Amino acid sequence: MTVSQDDPRSAYEQVADDIRRKIASGTLKVGQRLDGNAKMAERYGVAAMTIRHALDILRREQLIVSQQGRGTFVASDPAVPDTSEGDGGMAEELSQIKAALDLINSRLDRLETQVRDRP
Repeated sequence: MTVSQDDPRSAYEQVADDIRRKIASGTLKVGQRLDGNAKMAERYGVAAMTIRHALDILRREQLIVSQQGRGTFVASDPAVPDTSEGDGGMAEELSQIKAALDLINSRLDRLETQVRDRP
């Protein structure tokens, strides 16, 4: 996944959301070590500072933990809703729908401006 310039969310929010989704879906497992900042920055197409900001958010949400000299790991008890039961899956799905709607609204606003500015 690379960061989209068309997405109304900031680059660090897009990165944090992608990692959050990977943790919630089990793509990133409990205790799994995340790639280093430089590698993630290359993968997402952003600066290392953007990755650090995204990881700070996930650290505050207690989804990841960092150990000096060892790296950053998925928390042993991630505070992510269990998507296999109850409303957790619905909350994640609603979050994804909201992000998609925000993107569509942003694109629509741009198109309306272009049409309005036509001679």
